Amino acid sequence: MPEYRTYSGLDDRISKDGDVGFVGFNNRMRPDQLPPGMLADAQNLRTDRRGEAQVRKGIDLISNPLSSGSAALTLPFTLVADDTSVTATQTGGAVVLTGVTATNFPSSGTVNVSGVTMSDDPQVNGDRAFTKNSSTQITIADQTYSGTASGTATVKFGILNDGAVNAIYGSCSFSDPNASASQYIIFASNSKGVAVNISTGATTDIAYPTGVNVSATASMLQAFNKVFIFREGKTALEWNGSFSGTPAFTKVASGTYTQPVVIVSPASGFSITDNVATVDLGSGTHGLAVGNTITLLESNNSGLTVGDDFVVSTVVDANEFKFFVNSPDVAAHSGTVPEFSKTVSVGLGFSHMPAPPYAVYHQRRLVMPFKFSVDASTDSFTARGILDEVIASDILDTDTYDQIFAQYRFNAGEADFNVGLHSFSEDNLMVFNRNSIHLIANTTSLQAASTKLLTNEVGCVARQSISQVGNQVIFLSDNGVYSTQFFDEYNLRGTETPLSEPINETIKRIQRAYWHNSVAVYFDNRYFLAVPLDTFQDGTPNTSGINNAIIIYNFLNNQWESIDQVADTDFHISNLLVVGEGEKRGVYAVNDIGGVQKLNERVDGVDRIITQIGGDEKTPVVSGSLTTRQYTFESLERKNWKQFEMHIESGASMRSNFDISAETENPDANLNLGKLSDFVGSTLSEAEDVSIRGRIGNRRGYGIQFTLNNTTGRPKIRAIEADGAISFRSTNKAE
Repeated sequence: MPEYRTYSGLDDRISKDGDVGFVGFNNRMRPDQLPPGMLADAQNLRTDRRGEAQVRKGIDLISNPLSSGSAALTLPFTLVADDTSVTATQTGGAVVLTGVTATNFPSSGTVNVSGVTMSDDPQVNGDRAFTKNSSTQITIADQTYSGTASGTATVKFGILNDGAVNAIYGSCSFSDPNASASQYIIFASNSKGVAVNISTGATTDIAYPTGVNVSATASMLQAFNKVFIFREGKTALEWNGSFSGTPAFTKVASGTYTQPVVIVSPASGFSITDNVATVDLGSGTHGLAVGNTITLLESNNSGLTVGDDFVVSTVVDANEFKFFVNSPDVAAHSGTVPEFSKTVSVGLGFSHMPAPPYAVYHQRRLVMPFKFSVDASTDSFTARGILDEVIASDILDTDTYDQIFAQYRFNAGEADFNVGLHSFSEDNLMVFNRNSIHLIANTTSLQAASTKLLTNEVGCVARQSISQVGNQVIFLSDNGVYSTQFFDEYNLRGTETPLSEPINETIKRIQRAYWHNSVAVYFDNRYFLAVPLDTFQDGTPNTSGINNAIIIYNFLNNQWESIDQVADTDFHISNLLVVGEGEKRGVYAVNDIGGVQKLNERVDGVDRIITQIGGDEKTPVVSGSLTTRQYTFESLERKNWKQFEMHIESGASMRSNFDISAETENPDANLNLGKLSDFVGSTLSEAEDVSIRGRIGNRRGYGIQFTLNNTTGRPKIRAIEADGAISFRSTNKAE
């Protein structure tokens, strides 16, 4: 604003306050307490070291692999009688259908009727409520039917089709071990698995075993070049990662663990050349992995010593493996038939995989909650009533679990239970319980492993919120998002300030009944945390508790950057994954309605999403907004607010426009200051930058803050300034 060169004693000097850049937002402190560069609120924004606050890029729909039309969400009708056997008659205002195969019908319900002609309206054909008279007769009396019924009827009754895809219950990233450039997201639907190639968008179905369906939330993991589907209390499924032939999941081993497992080669299946022993079982399978130990049971003139242990060095295929022989006396042999045994357990013996709800990969082992014992019968498990115990597999062997040396229990007898596990550096496995955090060290040798309590003052509420950033581990707790550093383990004490302290008002909006579903990933120097906030962007209550928002922490700015939401109440996030190579690499949002969406992808200011299996894609506009801190000139005096100035740049590929409003406090007033286009004559052209000035109208107030809501494009806000003068020195109250 123009200023006078000189002022007299009674003049009100013009003062200025504002920001020349933005680094994040803070909604815990009052707006007038915030330091320069901080926003009071940021929705769908990105900030960086340049200090520009820009509307985020849109979400792009990469794949909708489970499109199957409306049949995916509609109960299919099954024919229970054809038009050669069902007769229709009108009796007392109702239509009676005789000859129906109604044995399994409920006493009442809805059927679909066709093929009947009524002499008068109303007609009976269509979906009609019925009552069951007998196993062969039903009555349609949903309204009064007159005249006569002629013709023969076709009757259909709705039953649930388990083969139709109705939801996604789990997902994970997958890298094809035979194609390093190929990156996939693997779905677990109710009736099949689906692999989505991120590079090409191509999909491949992966069948389930006969009679197997996934009907509840499942956890998925890639380990040992396999993909596992963990189903709590049920036999886990595994896929070998091969796309050749007809890809299919199989059940992992269950039932009684047989010991010892004897490996016998045929007469021509064993040889030693240059101290490398080769065992070829022909059509048999050995079930070994590199690193497994085997023991010689019978030498049979092989030159080896009974009782010696050997470590598998190479697995050629399911039938053939190799190991080194150190003795120079047996550098070469052939035509012998030795017998080997897999490692034999002590104490309680080995067990197959105990039907876990999830597992993590740590030091060549799978580690998982030990909530179920494996029964003698295949696919049968018994709940142990212990919720704070974990168990680890043998090295590179997902079917073998030592119930003595490989199981660990924490806080036995206390009101605590396991929530998650995280493989940290230097052979440390972090165990997150609901009310405590523990550490297992030295798991390379299970007999030498040790456990210790890190803290019982804070625990984890959401397993998939755990993420590692350098020497920090971040997770969602009762008190918000915590960040821990391992140069000092006592940083985990619950009395420390959580990382989410600046956005505590947002943290309080997370629905505690559903916050265990929160998921997080780290990418592009940001921590993305998807949570179930209490409302959608338009204020609609989130009654189903779905993850409807992503809270983002920027590690370059060391500030919380934005709350991202999509302007559609049907869109939600079940999982976040970092997948892809080159330009395809990024954060992908997966939901149970079949969509694979890449975040921060579209530059056109819209989100391209899917909200229903088999449904059409939607393109809601990205609704970005920012609210500045409250400008006060660092004075408690009341001011006359004169005008504002803003420096703005349009996005590189779209024109821009936004609404401008302001709010004064004490006295309170809400001011509509117009649109960007009102000041520049039209929407701001692509890549164009401009400085605008506008009048506030001498509005009085202790402080003023501005809110910008974009309506077009992805504008960048560089700087905002408010000009005013201290005035209104009356002793009257202002409110």
